[in-house]
Amino acid sequence: MKKKNLMDFMKRIIAGFVREGRPGTAHVYQSTYNRIADFIGNNQLAFDEITPTWLKAFQNYLLSRQLKWNSISTYMRMLRAIYFRAVDEGLAPARFRLFHGVYTGTRVTVKRAIDIQVLRQLQKPLPEHNHIDKARMIFLLLFMLRGIPFVDIAFLRRCDLEGNIITYRRRKTGIWLTVRVEPKAMKLIQALKSRDPDSPYLFPFIKHSGKDEYSQYQHSLRKFNRNLKILSAMFGKHISLSSYSARHSWATIANFCNYQQELISNAMGHSSVKVTETYFQHHSDDRIHEMNRGLLSHVFTKAQK
Repeated sequence: MKKKNLMDFMKRIIAGFVREGRPGTAHVYQSTYNRIADFIGNNQLAFDEITPTWLKAFQNYLLSRQLKWNSISTYMRMLRAIYFRAVDEGLAPARFRLFHGVYTGTRVTVKRAIDIQVLRQLQKPLPEHNHIDKARMIFLLLFMLRGIPFVDIAFLRRCDLEGNIITYRRRKTGIWLTVRVEPKAMKLIQALKSRDPDSPYLFPFIKHSGKDEYSQYQHSLRKFNRNLKILSAMFGKHISLSSYSARHSWATIANFCNYQQELISNAMGHSSVKVTETYFQHHSDDRIHEMNRGLLSHVFTKAQK
């Protein structure tokens, strides 16, 4: 029998994600469930109790726990998705602009994109630091494959690479992408690929197929980010490399090169251009100053001739 309260419904949806082999999605929804449970205690929450006033109170509670706005947005968007799903199943009343009063956007609080000069410096091998050099190569490969997320490269299968074409399904959105592997990227793939002939995966981030693969991916991700921190420190500058940086850098540089934002969005497998826009880094003051100088020169220098 279908329950008409939020918590039971969320448990059912989370269990469904686990059965579908989507542990990452299940994890985000479980975190949202835990935050709501902390807020309401041992009480149940009927769908008709979720009002703009309740949502505002929940947001204030999250703020009081020192959560950042992007984290609050994630929880609100997960709750909104759950609520709309319940509406579709006839369990919750449809309410116009129910989530209008709470934050569901994305704030760019940290510069995740890195400069072109840094990317060029990253091409220099570090043979005396084996693990750090491997992290360097992985980072470059993520960038060269159109900012592919680490989770997607970790789960790439050998059969996903045919010749110089990679075809894969994004684990986050389910969108299919086809990437042509350029020669420099192919050299990195050959250097990084798994040497285990029995592994179905192209890279050795998941060493034991079929055995808690998501935990193995998380372990590899943590190790990768730790090595990227060390690599960042080796530059001796204010550079912060992370598994996200390659993706943000690819989008930002493509935007600076004046490629259409819709084209960039399609290349990254985003559901809309609006999602892609959150990746774009604002132009630096120097670029803006140079733009203004060029504009004034174009207007006034020509006028004097």
